[in-house]
Amino acid sequence: MADFKSINVENLNIVDKDGKVRLRLFNNDHIPPVIMDGKDILPGHRQNDPIAGLMFYNGNGEECGGLTFGSKQDENGDYESAATITFDQYKQDQVVQMHYIDDNGEKHYGFSI
Repeated sequence: MADFKSINVENLNIVDKDGKVRLRLFNNDHIPPVIMDGKDILPGHRQNDPIAGLMFYNGNGEECGGLTFGSKQDENGDYESAATITFDQYKQDQVVQMHYIDDNGEKHYGFSI
């Protein structure tokens, strides 16, 4: 086993012995697709969002929630900032979500079940 003091990566997959992804850390250039039944069910979803995060996958390799966060600011100083953590129902969308969104001072936040 190797020990490291620091590792810089743009994308990191934690996999089972069979190679199935169970957890994925990603930056804005490597936002993972929404996988269900082995297919990307929402092509392009989140690809233009200014986010990085951690995605969770169930035993079938399907997305089942995640933690995302990010922000961006334009040349005029207008900004967007957001963070969310979600947990998905089996083969469904999220059933639990905690989120924060700030769109240039207009803030929304909450906990949904």
